[in-house]
Amino acid sequence: MNYRLLVNKTNGLSKDFIPEELVDTKSEYKEGILINEEVLNAFRKLQNDAKVFTYNFDIESGYRSYDYQEKIYNSLVKEKGFNYALRSVAKPGYSEHQTGLAIDVCVYKDGKSYIEHDIEEFPETKWLHSNCHKYGFILRYPKEKEEITGYMYEPWHLRYIGDIAPYIYNNDLTLEEYLESK
Repeated sequence: MNYRLLVNKTNGLSKDFIPEELVDTKSEYKEGILINEEVLNAFRKLQNDAKVFTYNFDIESGYRSYDYQEKIYNSLVKEKGFNYALRSVAKPGYSEHQTGLAIDVCVYKDGKSYIEHDIEEFPETKWLHSNCHKYGFILRYPKEKEEITGYMYEPWHLRYIGDIAPYIYNNDLTLEEYLESK
């Protein structure tokens, strides 16, 4: 698997692209979440190390087929309008979730699960953003990089890229910036 695969608003995947090595995450959040096996192994290490700080993360979303992404996109367009949808969710075929390398993280605390912008100011999320690169992940849509990524800040969306994650983190780059420099 090419962990440096760039999927964004201009680099898409075919409708029938299904990644190999998808495994069930056994997420407590929701049944049937699939991701790439190496991504799951890396996340499990991150998850276990976070427990030392009593931080409890899980996967809230993983692989999405083209058809499933189409339903999400169309629903958001209907609910919030085209312009909002364009900045906040990928069109079908242009979602990193279709690669099996992207995960949306949720935080469990105080007997509840928290997702998306609800986790933005949590100490758990600050720890996640400061440490995920050690496990091969990057925060894919960081603050103040919307013009580069095309998406608004998503504190919950991590992308597995493997051994280049520390370089990207230490140089405050997006995946687009990294790949353009190579």
